[in-house]
Amino acid sequence: MSAAAKLVGKTWYPDEPAKWDGLCEKIELAHHLEHATYVRAAMLGDRFAGIVAAGPAQSEAGTARADAGALWYRNHMRAYAPWVLGTPDEPRIGLALAPITAEIALTQELVERGDARSAWEITLLAVDPAFHGHGIGRTLFSGALDYLRAQSAPGFFLATDDGCDFGFYDHLELERIASREAAACPGVPQGEEAVELDGPNDEKPFRVYLYGAWLDGKHDVR
Repeated sequence: MSAAAKLVGKTWYPDEPAKWDGLCEKIELAHHLEHATYVRAAMLGDRFAGIVAAGPAQSEAGTARADAGALWYRNHMRAYAPWVLGTPDEPRIGLALAPITAEIALTQELVERGDARSAWEITLLAVDPAFHGHGIGRTLFSGALDYLRAQSAPGFFLATDDGCDFGFYDHLELERIASREAAACPGVPQGEEAVELDGPNDEKPFRVYLYGAWLDGKHDVR
């Protein structure tokens, strides 16, 4: 999945320090695919154009599979770069992954509310910016919905943030279930560190979102 990791890096971590050797993109991709039961890629010729993944968002006990407050990324660090554990780079990498931590926190809350859509999640949808406008995202998304319907999912949700083209989901008329400033979510670095989430030139707080829809035939999304 090196091509998928490179796509994640190009999309969300273009300024990752070279010494991290793409660790953020590897950790994020591993997180998105960890519990996925459906993964499809789009190729244009020999070029990797996009990827979608979906799967159950809850454990057999009915709790969220990921815990935002438990340094969820450390096991992935241990697998990909054990040298970073305990170094000054470890918290910096955790900070770079803070948007994902915030998304996990919102997901936990959705599961705890008992919303039936929280049973299934589209964990990843990414399209190479070079191929935007060709319908790739919609095609990948539609394939994931077909899979969820085949699993008799009553609905689904997905997490996204200001670093993504979340207007795509508004265009698809998904419901925006929740929205919050990332720094206000449990598990996300607070205080002075949280300022780094916005970057030096951003004026607006960085926000995370949950979108979702029902797949009950009456309010089906297309």
